[in-house]
Amino acid sequence: MTSSTATNWKNWSGDTQVTGATVHRPQTIAELQTLVTSSHDTLRPVGSGHSWTALVPSHHIISLEHFSSVGRVDDTGCVWIGAGAPLHQISPDLALQYYAFRNLGDINVQTLAGATATATHGSGASLPCLSADIKGVKLVTASGDHITISADENSSWLPAAQVSLGTLGIITDIAMQLVPHYRLHRRVWFAPLKDIRDQATHLWNTHRNFEFFYIPFSGHCMAISHDITDAMDTPRGHDESDAAVAQLKFIRDWTRWWPWLRRILLSKAIANAPGEEVVGESHCLLASERNTLFNEMEYHLPAAHGLSCLDEIINLLERRHSSLYFPIEVRQTASDPALLSPFQDGPRISIAVHCGAGDDYRAVLSDIEPIFKRYRGRPHWGKLNSATQAELRTLYPHFDTFNEIRKTLDPTGRFLNPHLQSLFNA
Repeated sequence: MTSSTATNWKNWSGDTQVTGATVHRPQTIAELQTLVTSSHDTLRPVGSGHSWTALVPSHHIISLEHFSSVGRVDDTGCVWIGAGAPLHQISPDLALQYYAFRNLGDINVQTLAGATATATHGSGASLPCLSADIKGVKLVTASGDHITISADENSSWLPAAQVSLGTLGIITDIAMQLVPHYRLHRRVWFAPLKDIRDQATHLWNTHRNFEFFYIPFSGHCMAISHDITDAMDTPRGHDESDAAVAQLKFIRDWTRWWPWLRRILLSKAIANAPGEEVVGESHCLLASERNTLFNEMEYHLPAAHGLSCLDEIINLLERRHSSLYFPIEVRQTASDPALLSPFQDGPRISIAVHCGAGDDYRAVLSDIEPIFKRYRGRPHWGKLNSATQAELRTLYPHFDTFNEIRKTLDPTGRFLNPHLQSLFNA
């Protein structure tokens, strides 16, 4: 039976909030259909709340936590998975069937529906975002119908359903194309920014997965590569990601007025930082713990210009924003054909700038966003940005096609909250 709870909802970082929301938790398709057809209010689905854009805020929020089953993988390597299943729970279940996702991002707390609806991605020049492996979805439309979109049914809608922001309907199940499970050799090392900058293209072309984090005001990066291996698993130490961020914040706080001292301390800390060499299952190594709250902006740049954009971003941040201490993440993702995929006509280099949840991020992000836009960057759908409908229509050649499909499935805008109305209600 559907349970409904009145609450003050907020996202993971606490930056986006709704006062007086009702969160509904249907347990069956029939209950979800009744929710949709019996209410005239705006309805928005919620996953783990790991987006910063205002995708969820509504007075009626639908949680799909009861839609979390993982089916049997078929002979083609495809499996139906409940839309509300978190990635960190899905991967171990798939491993028991000797399958895995082709790639994962560096955070795995998102639900499958939330991650794919916003084109969540990892890093790898030949690897597309998670949404590219969607082979079908089942969803409840605004009329209450439970339909399937796949190569066999309503196939023309599939490129819209792969990255949909939850605007086509309430997704209940997703068919994912998998690969046989695999082990990875993970290597972490530290090097000067110039060296990583000069070698980045080669490293992306050489390694299955490659990404790097620039440590502000240090001149150095942490680089990470992953490659498939047949070697046996090796022990891995405790994830020190949160401790490292805490140390960077400590150095920032104590050297705020002495930037020269900050560089010295960071150089010493990086010189003593241990690297890492470990072998393990893919899902155990691709994602890391991220327990330190932050707010984030990420743009996806044409690959030919991504590193030039990075140069400008770093130059501006280190001239104007001494409060920054979170590492800047740089990744590359292959193209895919979804209508709203940021990687359509890719590949693209993604640059993510993070600010601690306790810091005022607005000045930092508003300062760097014009640089992203000048390089024709596409914003991550789930991360902070100011993109307007007019801007998005110039960035996405099939934006209007997506919107026409959305109107067909939701002609009165039942699934559009104010943020989404500003983007699609035209």
